[in-house]
Amino acid sequence: MNFKNYIKPIGIVLLGGLAVCLWLPPVLPGYEVFIYRRFDPRENLFYQKKITLHGELFGQLLSPSTFPSYNDLSGEEDRWNFGFHNYLLISSSTILHAQLITHDKDGERTKFDWHFSLRQQVVRNLALDIGHDSDHDSDHTSTLLGKPYYTNRNSFGIYIPWPGEAFIVEPFLRFFHHTNQRVYLDLSGEKLRQELGLRVGASLGEAASLSLQVIAQSSRTFGRSETWLADLVFRARLSGWLEASLGGGIWSDLVRSPLGNKQTYYKLTWGIAIPF
Repeated sequence: MNFKNYIKPIGIVLLGGLAVCLWLPPVLPGYEVFIYRRFDPRENLFYQKKITLHGELFGQLLSPSTFPSYNDLSGEEDRWNFGFHNYLLISSSTILHAQLITHDKDGERTKFDWHFSLRQQVVRNLALDIGHDSDHDSDHTSTLLGKPYYTNRNSFGIYIPWPGEAFIVEPFLRFFHHTNQRVYLDLSGEKLRQELGLRVGASLGEAASLSLQVIAQSSRTFGRSETWLADLVFRARLSGWLEASLGGGIWSDLVRSPLGNKQTYYKLTWGIAIPF
């Protein structure tokens, strides 16, 4: 496959995503942050008979940002995120992912977001996964309807990857159960039941990559989406052990909530990462 034939259409998609993220006034916590990566499928547990972890440690400054600190979406805006991604290739078609993001403001840690997922490639253009996300306040107790509140959700996902030599386009559909996460940013909606999304990732030469993810959330299975979010992350390798990143994101209501609100949060992130 000749990647040159795809440069123009991929460029249009990615630049369009960047325009959307920056034009609309990054990241919804808890779910998997998509960063385009390529692994050697032979570096897996079954083939090597040993555990080889891939991933990164990262730190990000959020500026400007309107994203609130706590699970009930109260508090001052976040200013820093720290965390890690870990990827374990169990076989050439099975991958286990773990992610932690901590939120900080003015030197005070406000929240921990955990994500775990197990992904199985069924055929070239079909993958399935099961995942779990949970977000916990650190020094504050969020409440909803007078009860302690933290987001907690389990998911089953269907992914349709279309990979190339240096890019991937992947629509996906996720269904949720045993969840208390709610759509609408004022938390007045019903519980989250479905996410319909798209990921696009591409290498920009040997030392840079661009990753785009857009997700629409719904409180009904195969229902109308009430909220959407998007992330765009540019990565540049500075050395064999250090990368710089620039990203933007939005989390916004698509329609007015039951309480009559239509809110938007956004952030621009500046960061570094130490891959391993």
